[in-house]
Amino acid sequence: MAAHLKKRVYEEFTKVVQQQQEEIATKKLRLTKPSKSAALHIDLCKATSPADALQYLLQFARKPVEAESVEGVVRILLEHYYKENDPSVRLKIASLLGLLSKTAGFSPDCIMDDAINILQNEKSHQVLAQLLDTLLAIGTKLPENQAVQMRLVDVACKFYIIWRGDMSYKIGLPPS
Repeated sequence: MAAHLKKRVYEEFTKVVQQQQEEIATKKLRLTKPSKSAALHIDLCKATSPADALQYLLQFARKPVEAESVEGVVRILLEHYYKENDPSVRLKIASLLGLLSKTAGFSPDCIMDDAINILQNEKSHQVLAQLLDTLLAIGTKLPENQAVQMRLVDVACKFYIIWRGDMSYKIGLPPS
C-alpha cells in the first residue's frame, strides 16, 4: 500500500501542466501637477495676517495659470475675498480676477455676477476702481454678447452717479 501511495505521489508531481498566460492589463499612471486652485487655497489658509495673504497672492500672480484651472482659482479667490477685511488684499484679489478673466480659453461671464455683487458692498475707492476695471476686462473679452454689454453699462452708470454724489463735496463738483 505504501508503495502504491509513493508511486501515485511521484506521478502527480511529475506531470507537467501548461497554463496559458493571460495578458494582465497594465495600469498606466499619469503624472499630473497639483492643481493651481488647491495650491492657492492651501496658501491662503496658511496666511496668518493680511501681509502674508498679500505675499501669497503676489507669488501666485507671477505664475501662469492654465485655462482649465481658471474657474477653480476664481472660486477660491472669490471665497477669500468675502472673508477678507483688509482692503489691500481685496484690491489684489480684484486685480487677479481681472487678469484671470483675460485668460485665453476661459469665458469670464461667470465672474461678472460675482464682481457686480462685490461692487455693491465695497467701500474702498481703490477696490471699487479695480473692480470696475475687472468688469471692463470682462466686457472687452465678450464684445459680441449684447446682454452682458448692456448690464455692464448699467452698472457703470449707476456707480458713476454714486461716485459723483460721494465725491462732490470733496472736489467741489456741482451736485447732480
